Parts: sequence; structure tokens; C-alpha cells
Amino acid sequence: MKGLRIIAASLVLGAAGAAGIANAQENTGGDDTNITRSDFYVVQIPIERVFAHNKGYMVEYRKTPLVNKTVFLPMEWFVPSKENTGPLKGEVVLMGTGKNWPYMSVYYKDGKMDHVRLHVRRDDRHFTWGYIGPNADIDKRFENLSDLQLEYK
Repeated sequence: MKGLRIIAASLVLGAAGAAGIANAQENTGGDDTNITRSDFYVVQIPIERVFAHNKGYMVEYRKTPLVNKTVFLPMEWFVPSKENTGPLKGEVVLMGTGKNWPYMSVYYKDGKMDHVRLHVRRDDRHFTWGYIGPNADIDKRFENLSDLQLEYK
């Protein structure tokens, strides 16, 4: 008798679960009509080190497990100015002290770089923040940049 009750309860619960799944599929229409599509294609790239400079950020990122590359992001992408009144091309997102590793999100729209976000540690004493010496002659590397040229695998 007890076995019959268990079987009956299993059948009732199974039918209820199947009805719930069917209802969920019915609510979504079974297609992509309820999904909001973005105009952006996002690439997330691990950052090895970020170097803050008065002209921008020098970012050392990982191309492959054994190869790092460097890209320069001008400060004008991150800070509004008289000349730059439109939407900014860059944003710095400060991360806390968790286990997340710093990374860069590059947003592409219609095949061209639209904007970039640097997800970096809030504490600039973290070893992923680097220091550029005062004698480093890299000012020209930040000039006349309108796009990011990243190397991928």
C-alpha cells in the first residue's frame, strides 16, 4: 500500500513538473522573441598590468599563455573635455579585494571598437598596477589614437 502511494505521488509530481516546463516554454514563445539583443560584441581580455600615466593608461594584456602585448589608451577616452563632448570611449571600473583578476572589456559595434572598460583593482598598491618612471619617453604613444588595435590569438 505504501508503495502505491509513493508511485502515485511520483506521478502527480512528475505531471506538475512537466506542466511547469510546458508553461515556461509557452511564456517564452519557444523562440527568441523575448530576448533583447545588443548591438555590441564584447571581448574580455585578461590584464597582466596597468600603468597609469598623465597621458592615459598603458595596459599589458595577455595574448596567449606565454605572450603579453601592450596597448595604449589615451586619457581623452576616459575624461570629458571641451574637445571631447560626446560619449566617452573609456571607463575605469574599480574592483574590490576579491579573487577576480583585472580584465579589459572591449565593445565592438558594426565591426569597429566603440568603447573599452578597464576592470582594475581599487588599491593601486596591488601588483597588477605598474609604475612608469619619470624618464620614460612614451608620451607620443598616446597621441592620435582613435581605435584600439589588439592582437588576439
